[in-house]
Amino acid sequence: MKKKVLSVLMSLAMTATMLAGCGSTGAQSAAEQLDEQGVTEIAVETQAAEEAPAETADAAELDLSEQVDLVFYVMGDAPQDEELVEAALNEKLLEKCNATVDMQFSTWTEFQQKYANEITSQGADLIYIANWLNYGLLASSGAFEELDDMLDTVAPDLKAMVGESALNMCKVGGKIYAVPNTWPEYVSNGVKYREDLRAKYDLPVPNNLENLEAYLLGIKENEPDQGLLTVTTEESSGFKTAFDAAWVLNFKYPWVSANGLDYGLAANYDTPTDVYDYWFSDDFVDDMKMLKRWADEGFWSKSALSDTNNSDSYKNGLCVAEVAGQNPNKQVTAIADFANAGEGWESAYVAYGETTGVIYPGHATQNGTAIVRGCKNPERALLVLQAMLCDDEINSIVQYGIEGTHYTVEDGIYKNLQEEAGETATFPYEGFNTWNLRNGETKLPQKTDVALQEMFDKYAEMGAKTKFPNVNIYDGFSENYEAYSAERSAVNNVMRQYLAPIEAGLVDDVDAAVEEFRTLVKDAGLDKCREEYTKQWIAYCEEYDYK
Repeated sequence: MKKKVLSVLMSLAMTATMLAGCGSTGAQSAAEQLDEQGVTEIAVETQAAEEAPAETADAAELDLSEQVDLVFYVMGDAPQDEELVEAALNEKLLEKCNATVDMQFSTWTEFQQKYANEITSQGADLIYIANWLNYGLLASSGAFEELDDMLDTVAPDLKAMVGESALNMCKVGGKIYAVPNTWPEYVSNGVKYREDLRAKYDLPVPNNLENLEAYLLGIKENEPDQGLLTVTTEESSGFKTAFDAAWVLNFKYPWVSANGLDYGLAANYDTPTDVYDYWFSDDFVDDMKMLKRWADEGFWSKSALSDTNNSDSYKNGLCVAEVAGQNPNKQVTAIADFANAGEGWESAYVAYGETTGVIYPGHATQNGTAIVRGCKNPERALLVLQAMLCDDEINSIVQYGIEGTHYTVEDGIYKNLQEEAGETATFPYEGFNTWNLRNGETKLPQKTDVALQEMFDKYAEMGAKTKFPNVNIYDGFSENYEAYSAERSAVNNVMRQYLAPIEAGLVDDVDAAVEEFRTLVKDAGLDKCREEYTKQWIAYCEEYDYK
């Protein structure tokens, strides 16, 4: 055996929009946690013959005579009936692949560290990947197996079902390291608001900055004791904003991503390689003055910079709108929460892209599966992945459990039998948390998915009219900041200390505060960060023909 030492590239994790709490827009990355421990390399055991790898066998010639037992690592907590469903799943996998899978779960406690450990220790064969878990950087560091040849020879059905376009978005350095799910999911950022109060006081729909301000002022006038917005400092070490009320600027700018590029740079969706300076523009000053006006009006607490995120504020009526970290799935949850509360409240949602015209589904790497580098049976692992995603019977067990025991299907709608009986589900919908195995052709909708699909259909129609029809051109980009990590940390510190109060409107003189921030962030090394970041961004756009 030969030990191959691979350099780990560090980066910020992307927002887990479906998983983050109200207003939460990110989490510390697995790579960053390794960095804090002084771990900057991944040691991977590979065969000595890797310099001249043997050809992968054809699917028809793949030797299945020996049973293979695999570990599949996913996010979140295990369902109560994990073992029961796993047994049913493995019965089918043994028939078709002569293999079993042991589903291992991260739990939501310190999941970033646990995820890193699975990769460094090679404890898993198959693993959930996502852009918010630094897929691109981990792939480029050698954490995952290359799949290009194996997809052709071992899993051609999987390759055909996923399609060339989606697989291309999973390429890193020209190689495919992951297979995405096949359900296009719109996680479009936007504003969630109390429609019942809007209608009661005949206020405008908050579908732009002016109308959002009028909506909040109207509620303040009619119900002066009602909380308006719950906003806090950004929980991650983000490089776009430092205070999450700034997300409302997505109503104004057709940026390529929420809140622009990093380091105060911006690029519009239609012209992604035309990078411009936002922090040093007049628009930035005007926007900060608007946020100060909102703070002075009492739209959020004067202690917002020290407040902790309360994910139940909207649910409990403590605020009438949320502007950061929102998406259609959270809106559907709010609809259900309000219906269950029985207060007569009604939630509505406006995606920022409905105003700017820039709207698209999640990137292919939002939910996918990779084979961990060093897996002893990569071909069998890929064959199992093909079965779990493409085989309807196997996919149904993975996603829903055992029909008749855990669920039933009525008029094409999934129903959990225990929840219907008022009991706690021992295997809920997508109980294995395998969002990476969603099959868009056979996915069973829940009752709440009807409203969700209506939103998705609307967004898909809008997204089809963009320059890059229904393509998320940003979230496949992975920054390599190895050459300027010190400057990056210094810039982040300045953002937290000086940008956050500006965006929170908690400064006396916006012009003076902005000038101070600009000076200090430049001194921290902003120009070096920007120069290297811009080179990488433009190279990425050129690689994928986003021009």
